[in-house]
Amino acid sequence: MSLRYFNQTGWTAIFNGTDTEIGCMVRVEGWDQATGTALVVDPKRGALRPVTDYEDFSHLEQADQVLAAVPGGGWRVHWKK
Repeated sequence: MSLRYFNQTGWTAIFNGTDTEIGCMVRVEGWDQATGTALVVDPKRGALRPVTDYEDFSHLEQADQVLAAVPGGGWRVHWKK
């Protein structure tokens, strides 16, 4: 089971890449309160940055959300819709 499509907000930003950087998927960490733009972590700045600040931003894709974690030691979860 791959968790790369799971995150807290339920959204992933897709970047095409540039001449010097490879395209990638980045978790959306939140939303700008004023504009509603998706925010991702900029590792160079160590801060949140709007996806529209990146020239190679392509689009957002929906991801599954992480809602909770279950402790080990015999606990089980049963999903009901």
